[in-house]
Amino acid sequence: MQIDQLFEFVYILIDKKQVTAKEMSEHFGVSVRTIHRWIDALSVSGVPIYSLKGRGGGIAISEKFAMDKTVLSEDERLAIVSSVKALNNLSGNPASLVNANLKAAEKLSHLVQSDTDWLEVDFAPWSPEGSEVRNLFGILRDSILKKRQITFDYFTGDGRSENRLVHPWKLVFRGQAWYLYGWCTTRKAERFFKLTRMRNLVMTSKSANITRSVAISEPTQIPEYSAPLIQIKAKITQEKVSYLMDSFICSEIKAQKNGWVNVTFTAPDTPWLCEILLSFGPQIKIQSPARLKNKIAEMAEKISELYK
Repeated sequence: MQIDQLFEFVYILIDKKQVTAKEMSEHFGVSVRTIHRWIDALSVSGVPIYSLKGRGGGIAISEKFAMDKTVLSEDERLAIVSSVKALNNLSGNPASLVNANLKAAEKLSHLVQSDTDWLEVDFAPWSPEGSEVRNLFGILRDSILKKRQITFDYFTGDGRSENRLVHPWKLVFRGQAWYLYGWCTTRKAERFFKLTRMRNLVMTSKSANITRSVAISEPTQIPEYSAPLIQIKAKITQEKVSYLMDSFICSEIKAQKNGWVNVTFTAPDTPWLCEILLSFGPQIKIQSPARLKNKIAEMAEKISELYK
C-alpha cells in the first residue's frame, strides 16, 4: 500500500463525491479486494469514508471532511494552488518533473472550491532568451537544494567578464529581474548576481559550506536599488506616457493642448538612468533637476558626434 495512492484515493473522493470499487481498481491497477482493504485502512485512520449498497451505490466520503480535516482556509488553499501553478512556468525542469508539478497542483485543486485557473505567471522575458533564463533557473535551484558550489562567467557593470566561484543561497525576483544571492569566493563577500549577465554556468561537485548569514528582506542589499531617489520633472509626447509608466512611478501626469504631457516621477540616481531616458529620443525633454538635464544633453551630443 503506497501512501501517495491513499492520498490520491481521498482526493478523488473529495472531487467526485462518489465512485465505485471497480472504477478505483481500474484507475489504480489493483484488485477490487485491495480497494476494500484501503477503505478499511482509511476508516481506521479516522477518514469518514463509507460504502453505499444497492443500485447507484458506491464509495463516498463525508462532504464535511475537507472542512473538518484541514487547518487551511479556502483562501489559504487557493493561494497555495495558485503559487504552485505560477512557479511551474519557470521550473527549468525536465518534462517529467514539470508534469509532476502539474499533477501535484491538480491534486491540491481537489481541495479548493474556487476557480484555480485565474492566474498565470511567467517571469521569463518576451524575447527568445526566455528559455535561457529557465535553464539558468533550473541549474541554480538544484545547486541551492543540493548545496553545491557553482562557477560562471559574469559581466560586471563596466562590461568586463569575470569568472566567479559562488556558494549559492537563494534566488530572488525583484523589480523586473531575477538575481542569485550567495557568497562570492572571488570577492570574499556576499553578492547579488543578475541571471541575464551570467554565462557558462556549471554546478560543481564541491560542497557549498558557507551558509547564508544576512537576511534578504532589505531592498538596499541589491546595489542597483540602493541609489538615492530623485524627483524628475519632464514633458513627454502623449504616445510615450505609458512607456514611461512602465519604468517609473509617476506622481503627476498633466496633458497639454499642444500634444505634450507634463510628468513628475521618481527614479534611482544611477548611471543607467540617463541611458533609459535617452531611449525615448526626442519625445521627452527633462526640465529638472538641471544636473540630469545637462548630463543627458552631453550624452546626446556625444552620440551625434559618432554619426558625423
